[in-house]
Amino acid sequence: MSPEPLISVIDDDASVRGAVISLLRSFGLKGLAFDSAEAFLESGKLASTNLVITDIHMPGMSGIDLKRKLDAQGSTVPMIMITAKTEAAVMERAQACNPSCLLKKPFDSEEFIACVERALSL
Repeated sequence: MSPEPLISVIDDDASVRGAVISLLRSFGLKGLAFDSAEAFLESGKLASTNLVITDIHMPGMSGIDLKRKLDAQGSTVPMIMITAKTEAAVMERAQACNPSCLLKKPFDSEEFIACVERALSL
C-alpha cells in the first residue's frame, strides 16, 4: 500500500486554509496548513510534500515567488495556485510559472478536486 499523499496548503487567510484542508479531508486526503510561503519553507516539509496548493497573493513571498524558488532548487513537486485576483497580468505571470492548475477564488469543489487528482496522478 502506498503512503497517503501529503498536500501542503499555503494561504495567509485562515478561513481559506481551513476550507481547503477540510475539502481535502472530505476526499480522504491529508493536508498540512501554512500561513506563509516562508513558514512552509522553514518547516522542512518540502521533502515529504506530494503537492503544494498556494495562494498567489500573500504578505512576504508570493505563490509565484515560491514556485520560482522551488523550480530553481530543482523541485518537481506539483503546485496548484489559487487567487482572488483576476488581473490579466497576474494570471499571465502565474501561467508562466507552469503550475499544475490555476484556480480563481471562489472555486468549484469538483474542479478543485479534479486539479488535485490530476496533479497527484490519482
